[in-house]
Amino acid sequence: MREAATRNAAGEHLTPFTRNELCRARRLNAFLDLLPRYHTDRRWNAKTVQSLVRAVQFLVPDKVTRYNEIATRPAMSNGGRVGVRWIVPEGARRGLYVHFHGGAWVVGNARLDDGITCPIARHCGMLVAGVDFHNAVDDRLDLTLQDCKAAIEWLVEHLAELQVEQIILGGESSGAHLAAEALLHLRERGWARLISGFVSVCGCYDLTGSESLRRSSRKSLVINGPSALRNLQRLTPSLSGREARGPIFADLSGLPPALLIAGALDPIVDDSLSMGTQWQQQSGNAECVVVPEAPHGFNRLPTALAARANGLVREWMRKTIAKGVG
Repeated sequence: MREAATRNAAGEHLTPFTRNELCRARRLNAFLDLLPRYHTDRRWNAKTVQSLVRAVQFLVPDKVTRYNEIATRPAMSNGGRVGVRWIVPEGARRGLYVHFHGGAWVVGNARLDDGITCPIARHCGMLVAGVDFHNAVDDRLDLTLQDCKAAIEWLVEHLAELQVEQIILGGESSGAHLAAEALLHLRERGWARLISGFVSVCGCYDLTGSESLRRSSRKSLVINGPSALRNLQRLTPSLSGREARGPIFADLSGLPPALLIAGALDPIVDDSLSMGTQWQQQSGNAECVVVPEAPHGFNRLPTALAARANGLVREWMRKTIAKGVG
């Protein structure tokens, strides 16, 4: 049944992939199969990767020269601050895209996602705000959520200063989970009407572990499936109530249009499928696209699949913002 849903969803939004495109993706997957998988539950490797990322970013000049020129960083209620990486489009700003980076909640930063967010600013004419939240290498996912809620509140309160009226929220992998929680937080505050859309790639929405994740093995491409499940089990004790189970267990009614893209070979593909189904049932405005031969994080790989998926995201965002203007 899931395979049929995959074919139908992808067929509605993407022209069929050619045999050559799929063969290239399979060849890359064969190469990925030779590489060691990333264990998301191991904190020493997260700290090592993060140190390498910071070192490289320190040595390589920042191409986004207008970083943090617009306004001060959003302040948290406890006096701390959450970093925001600004990417400013040329010409009029059609809206604000708030991006939450992936990295299993424990690694990464907003600058690392420039390859995704800069084209959005350029092709969609949107101001981009990449949130640099707390990476939970200390297993304090509650602090990560606190950062994301504080950041989205600040951004909503400063829309006039940012010269935008519409917001799209989004993210990849763990970032999609944080974007969904930020959206649910805004709805609780009565600000959901300000959000025009939600978009995610390879999102994680079930913190108890979706069926596909529990069925996955250490041989899943890019990430070790059982390790990803253990990572969730390390992080969720810092949360309580519904948040400890994930946004898929929330009331999803009254939410803006959503586009969810997943890879057919991703251990958490069921997260996007189930979230898309429930969003559609409760809000009536969700679209889910599952891309064949695509592992977790495939939109960053040098394949036609990645180019198609990233292009679909930008096209959907342009249309969504245009509808809001109309």
